[in-house]
Amino acid sequence: MKRWRMLFVVLTVAVAPARIAAGATLEDLEKQLQGVQKQIEQMKQEKQRQDQKLREMEAAQTAQKEELTRETATIREQTRRVSSELLDRVRIGGYGSVRFETNNLKEQNNTFTFRRFVLTADAKPADPMRVYMELEFERFTTLELERTTRPEAGGLRVAETIGGSNGSEINLEQLWFQYDLYNWLKFRTGQVLVPVGRFNINHDDNRWNIARRSLVDTGVPVLPVTAAWPELGAGFLGDISLGDLGKLTYQAYVVNGVALDAEVQKIAQTGDPGRDKLGLGVEFSPKRGTAKLDTKDAKAVATRVAWSPFPGQEIAGSFYYGRYTPQFLESESLYAFGVDGLTTIGPFEIEAEYVNTHFRNIDQVAKSFAKVVVDKEGGLLGSVSPNFEAAVEFELAGLARNKHGFWVEGRYRFWPELLTNTVFGKYFENPQLVGIIRGEQVWLNGLVKEADFEGGVLTNFVQENRQIHRITAGLAYRPTPLVVFQLAYEYTKTNGGRSLADVTNFLPAQAGEDHAHTALLGVAFGF
Repeated sequence: MKRWRMLFVVLTVAVAPARIAAGATLEDLEKQLQGVQKQIEQMKQEKQRQDQKLREMEAAQTAQKEELTRETATIREQTRRVSSELLDRVRIGGYGSVRFETNNLKEQNNTFTFRRFVLTADAKPADPMRVYMELEFERFTTLELERTTRPEAGGLRVAETIGGSNGSEINLEQLWFQYDLYNWLKFRTGQVLVPVGRFNINHDDNRWNIARRSLVDTGVPVLPVTAAWPELGAGFLGDISLGDLGKLTYQAYVVNGVALDAEVQKIAQTGDPGRDKLGLGVEFSPKRGTAKLDTKDAKAVATRVAWSPFPGQEIAGSFYYGRYTPQFLESESLYAFGVDGLTTIGPFEIEAEYVNTHFRNIDQVAKSFAKVVVDKEGGLLGSVSPNFEAAVEFELAGLARNKHGFWVEGRYRFWPELLTNTVFGKYFENPQLVGIIRGEQVWLNGLVKEADFEGGVLTNFVQENRQIHRITAGLAYRPTPLVVFQLAYEYTKTNGGRSLADVTNFLPAQAGEDHAHTALLGVAFGF
């Protein structure tokens, strides 16, 4: 539009002389000039309007840019604040450990063991609240599941294949919510560690300087079940100041509790001459309580009280009581108590624990079990083929009238100055070498060796008394508090002429192998 108007002005000016020459009057000329001036004025006004619109558009764009910049800055600040709050409220950590060992047993070669990797999360939804989780992958590398269902040969075929690494375990060790009402009164519920002894509530591998857990807590164990031992329940804990006398800490819970539970073993065996066997072994032994419906109409209680006169010194007592038989067996209870402590004198430390567990009336439990199961062994013998046997076997395991034992560990922390400027010292603020010696003894009184039953009647019930002793000496290198390199020698011994495999869960000893010499190399780390 502007171009056409400009062209009209140019043409008007160009033909004006011709019109004058043609005898146009002065009045006509003035009218033409006024028309031209009016058009020029209109063009100026139009240009001003266009310029004003352009300035408004530029101002709007500038305002939009400024608003976008402010919004972006606000979003960045909110993101930074949320991220900061999230980092303040949620902390991810964990620990892991690897071990190499070799010993003199015939059945065990030297081997690496991926002991475990544990992932932890610690969150604070609000200042007085806390949520904590530990998820353990023990000796775990892989787990595969394949299932197919399809019509086949006039029927329905369902196939399932499960594969995984030997001895693997995925375990939810802890998952609880805590509300801090006062420093001396904190409510906690969920999967909590049972406070019996000191190891079960302080079991992280990188806290310890020997690459094997104790007999009392894991290797036998004396605890009702193997550490780490969590249970589903609720209770209270807290710290009580005693002024000049130090501090008192306590934990007290009501939980589902330990119960006899089944573990099914599938066995496929070829025979000689030409007789094959397919078997199911159903072993009932004490296990941690369920996280769903309790198998017994009773709850267990557990408590621990510790007195610390000053840092580095502690003495504690703990107790557990509850029914251990499921609802389909006669009601029987177990109790466990422990005494533990820690003392520090300069670079020297002594830490110890004693635990005593008593299963009441295990002979009556065996009789009740026989009534329910009827026969120890049952199945098909030769009905499918004379060269094939299918059988099911039930047994009680892991029960003893009384189990008790202790461990005592002495430590000496030092650091030679000649290592300070080496690769072992110059990168770290406070590296340490730790000399360790640990002595352990366990007594199993009334250990169930054999329980036979037929027709619902207990026909044979054999118990025995056993002992296990172990001494361990080693040296640990700690470049930082969360990382430890472990070297140790251990000697384990049981009753003369008896197998260590009968009373431990980590030594595959043959019959008559009553002692073992073992060298351990380990690394444990936390983050």
